[in-house]
Amino acid sequence: MSDEVTAIVELVKNAYDADADYAHVVVNTTDPPPGAESKFPGAVGYITIDDDGMGMDQIEIERGWLMISLSGKRVMKAAGLTTPKGRTPLGDKGLGRLSTQKLGQNLELYTRKDGNPDTLHVAFAWNAFTDDKSLSEVPVSIETAGKQSRKKGTMLAISGLRNADVWRGTAVVKLIADLSQIISPFVEARPFLVTLRIDGRPIDLGQVSAKVRGAAVGKFVIDYSDLQLNLTGKFRLIKLRGNQDSESFEQLLARDNGKAFFDYLKKRKSTVEFKYSEDPNYFMEFNYRLSLSALGNIETLQSAAGGSRTVIADPGPFHAEIDEFLLRGDEVGAKLGGLANTTEVREIVQLHAGIKVFRDGFAIKPYGLNGEDWLRLSAQQTSATSYYGLRPQNVIGFVSISEAANGNLKEKTDREGFVSNPYSQNFRRLMIHAAETIGSFYEWTRRNFNTYKADLPTRSKPFEGSRKAITDAEDVARRLATYSRAAKSLEASTAAARKKIATVTAGIQQTPVLSSAAERQLAELLTEANQALEASQALFTELSRYAAEAKELADIVVSLSPRLDVLTDQLRDFSELAGLGLLAEALSHEVQNQTDRLMQKASSAVARARKTVPQNLDLLVLGQEVTSAASALRRQIGHLSSSLRYQRDKIETFRMSKLVNEISEHFRDRWVDDSIQTETRSDSVDFSVKTNKGRLTQVIDNILLNSEYWLKQAQSRDKEFKPKLTISYAPPRLRIWDNAGGVDPVVEDALFEPFVTLKPKEEGRGLGLFISAQILESLGCTVSLLSERNEHHRRYIFELDLSGIVDGQ
Repeated sequence: MSDEVTAIVELVKNAYDADADYAHVVVNTTDPPPGAESKFPGAVGYITIDDDGMGMDQIEIERGWLMISLSGKRVMKAAGLTTPKGRTPLGDKGLGRLSTQKLGQNLELYTRKDGNPDTLHVAFAWNAFTDDKSLSEVPVSIETAGKQSRKKGTMLAISGLRNADVWRGTAVVKLIADLSQIISPFVEARPFLVTLRIDGRPIDLGQVSAKVRGAAVGKFVIDYSDLQLNLTGKFRLIKLRGNQDSESFEQLLARDNGKAFFDYLKKRKSTVEFKYSEDPNYFMEFNYRLSLSALGNIETLQSAAGGSRTVIADPGPFHAEIDEFLLRGDEVGAKLGGLANTTEVREIVQLHAGIKVFRDGFAIKPYGLNGEDWLRLSAQQTSATSYYGLRPQNVIGFVSISEAANGNLKEKTDREGFVSNPYSQNFRRLMIHAAETIGSFYEWTRRNFNTYKADLPTRSKPFEGSRKAITDAEDVARRLATYSRAAKSLEASTAAARKKIATVTAGIQQTPVLSSAAERQLAELLTEANQALEASQALFTELSRYAAEAKELADIVVSLSPRLDVLTDQLRDFSELAGLGLLAEALSHEVQNQTDRLMQKASSAVARARKTVPQNLDLLVLGQEVTSAASALRRQIGHLSSSLRYQRDKIETFRMSKLVNEISEHFRDRWVDDSIQTETRSDSVDFSVKTNKGRLTQVIDNILLNSEYWLKQAQSRDKEFKPKLTISYAPPRLRIWDNAGGVDPVVEDALFEPFVTLKPKEEGRGLGLFISAQILESLGCTVSLLSERNEHHRRYIFELDLSGIVDGQ
């Protein structure tokens, strides 16, 4: 962003702070400053910023405006005071005044305070501030303006432009684009009017009109207040039309506006509430609610009451809107917005692409400006082979905050983003989670559409496997062959019958005088019979051809059989590999924790060895070797085969008490520094299971690792919290629960679906419980979240039904 844009914005902010309804910016690169009273009539080029704000009197000018280090705005904010219109001042460092020297050599101020009789005229030259003069020696003119009269408000006139070329030619195009981004183009996030005129030409700052926004394929609204996030959205059916899948879209969705597909979706589980849109131009609407405390890795602060308790760093209420567009010729969207074509849509989206943060109508750099992707939309897009979520170049949107409500979101001194503190980190976490939720719902809808398409051909008769299909095809071919042989026999008989009928009919027709009335009537019937037999003969011929084709089809099915078997085996292997991949992650994390502890102890030993007099060289060498070995182990663990820990295909019989004790002992060692207590319970009735021990252990490990994460989250918020995990078993079930607070209701019904998680993306992909459920299903068992609720009114007990592997059943 250029210095000129930054300077203009700071000066316009001053107009906002003065309760102005507008700020008119005029740039003239060739003429002297306006007004006969100007002190710099020979200066070339000027910029004026004119507003209808409160204005200033002479005392405010001398003791405030001319005193760079004195900021009444900072005092107002510290005291929680606001302007008469209820605005909390945006400026507090005198940046508006100082920024004028970046624009020009001279500064003049015309201002009149509401109710005062006179307009005051202040003038000085920045060049007068030299090293050999004190500030008191710099000539500053303050006098009453004669002809320059105004009702109220202020006009700054900056003359002698330092860099007039930035306001001309191609350079001004980028400057206007930057300015149009940093002053909110959205009516909903703009508190007052800003206009710009350059060398007599009015400049459109690129306001995003309601027509353009009406062309969006998806519209999303985010509201956050009182530690609660609420996300609503709706999208048009055309969002589901892939570039290579227009035929399926037309056949399966467009013909009934997606109603049949929506009925299919209603049977599926999702983390959001959704419904068929009441707006005929849209397909689905959804609503999603979540408390900030339910997210993983949120930032907390020490409680004002003291002690070990902490409170959540609340960034303050904010409102956001995101519009998503199709840029590949979405003529329907343009018509919905009342536009003639998509050209205006594409131009506006390209100019304002991104989701920007506006504080009281002014953008905070760099969020969303010039392609800055602070919500990591690109990372989500590139991390998936098939992605249907939000793309940074296809969205425009804003987050509206205010100085009054979001004072803890503090900007850096250089105005380049927020100061990194718990408030700004939680703000970013909320917005990233909202964007990820939109993307996840899109992905969920698209995955279900793919399943819907695949399921349609077999919905009337389910596919029961390649072997049965082959048997059925062979049976059909065999029956058709039998019918074909019978048809050939009937065809020969039919030919003979037709010959006899033809002879009798011809005799009657040749001697009509000698034929009786009955014989003549019989001749007509025989003619019809002959025609019927002729048609039957043609049908028999057709049947024989179908029989031959059916035999060919049966041969093709037989040839496909081994290929189907191979695909089935590959799918089974892929499922196994996914599970092993998750286990490898858990194993890697586990070894890294242990090696971290080992390296820490080794480092302490090395430090002690160096302090001893004389130095303990043996201990020093041993500590260094341990550190080196642990570091090498960390590097190599990523390459270890997950099968080293468990033998995948080995089936064995073992007691549940032994497995629970082994797992509990492992996690007790893991949690020794985290003070997580573990308890095992049984009804004094042990039982045996017969299965692959490693796969069952993997399932239990995953549930315990989830508990570990949320127990640590609860522990970070309350140092007095005593984390505890319980494992209970009685034939044929095993139950696991913790005291971290339970499962948030927003995900409780979809917990075992893929990609469902409230952890940050870098810490969880939402696949663990899904894969665990798949593993148990392959063993003939199930996992569920019991309906029983804890004191927080949340479900919290995971139950493994091991009926399918209990030995002796």
